[in-house]
Amino acid sequence: MTQPARVRRIEAAIGALFPKDVAVALCSLSAADPRDLWPEERPALRGAVPHRVAEFAAGRQAARTALAALGHRAVALPMGPDRAPIWPDGIAGSISHTAGIAVAVVRHGAPLGIDIEDDSPLAEDLWSTLTSPEERSAFPPGETGQQVRRVFAAKEALFKAQAQGARAMFGFDAVRVTLAESAFDAQFLTNAGAFRSGGRVQGRLALVDGLVVAGVAR
Repeated sequence: MTQPARVRRIEAAIGALFPKDVAVALCSLSAADPRDLWPEERPALRGAVPHRVAEFAAGRQAARTALAALGHRAVALPMGPDRAPIWPDGIAGSISHTAGIAVAVVRHGAPLGIDIEDDSPLAEDLWSTLTSPEERSAFPPGETGQQVRRVFAAKEALFKAQAQGARAMFGFDAVRVTLAESAFDAQFLTNAGAFRSGGRVQGRLALVDGLVVAGVAR
C-alpha cells in the first residue's frame, strides 16, 4: 500500500517541476475504485487485466482531482484513438502511473507531459532501442542502465507534451536528450508533428522515493 506521506512527497516533487498554473494530483491504485469510472471511459478497458483497470481508474481519479483544483467540473475523460485522454476544451493534461500510484497534471493552455518510472536500471538489450550511442557516451561510467531509464522518461514526457488531436508518433531516435542534475535538454533530429528538426525543448527531472519523474511544460 502506498503511504500518504510518500504520496505527499512525490506530489510536492512533481509540483516543483511545473509552473504555478499547473495543477498536480496523485492517487494510489489501492484508493481508486473502477466502479467510479464514467460510462464513456469504460470501453478503453475491454479485455484489460485487473492491474491495468486499477491504473486506469487511479489515473482518471487523479485527473478529476487536478481538474477540480483548476475550478473545472468533473467530466468523463475517455481514451482517444492515440490512447491519450481526451481532455475538455481549453485544458491540457497528462497522466502517468507506476509503482502503485497514478499522477495527473493539468492546466489551461499549452501542452504539457509527465512520465513517472521506477528509477532502476533498464536491461542492456533495451539500451540501443531507447538511446543513441551519442546519448550513452555522455553517461557516467557504470550508470548506463539507470541513465537510459531517465532518458526514456524524458522522451515519454516529451511525446505526451503535444497538442490534443495533433499528437504525432515518433521514434526514440527522433530526439536527442541530454540529462542534467534536475533537468534535460531535448533536441529534435527530424520533424515530428509540431516539433521541427533542430528545435529544442527543455524539461525537468526529479528523483524522489526511488522514482524518476520527467516533466515538460511547453
